[in-house]
Amino acid sequence: MTHLPSRVGVDDGKEECYSQAMPFGPDIIVTDPESSDIVLVVEAKTSERNLPTSESKLKRYMVGMRCPVGILVTPKRFRLYRDRYLGTSEDSITRVAEFDTKHVLKFEISEDDRRGEYQFVRLIQAWLEGLNSEAGLRQLPDDLRRAAQLYIFPAVSQGVVRARSLRPPTNLRAYST
Repeated sequence: MTHLPSRVGVDDGKEECYSQAMPFGPDIIVTDPESSDIVLVVEAKTSERNLPTSESKLKRYMVGMRCPVGILVTPKRFRLYRDRYLGTSEDSITRVAEFDTKHVLKFEISEDDRRGEYQFVRLIQAWLEGLNSEAGLRQLPDDLRRAAQLYIFPAVSQGVVRARSLRPPTNLRAYST
């Protein structure tokens, strides 16, 4: 079982009460193979609800773990963040790009599909791993390709991509509609 580093602390209370005491844990990290340094962190959300809260948590994690690049991705949007190392607050993290990824990721989910989160994280992990080659990069639209070459390719081409341990639903019939 892979355990990803989590930022310890109490959330700001903007989400449901059950999550207040739970530390943020990213869905995917890319680590330097020579050290335990996190060089890229990904938060994958199947819904666009609460994106500002997710963005804030991602930024706090990036600052806390001194991670230079972050991604917040949904089936429709892809946001890329960079730490400018100007301080130890969220203000040091800047959104450098945002892309429409509906046609890139081609992931459709219904709001009541409980298998979706697991499938989406696995899709993003495979997609990131595919970007470690020129062939994978060539499949992207020009603007996304340029951003991927600058921020993502250096991390995934030399790093180790790890997804948090999500379990697929064991009783798929229970989740069918």
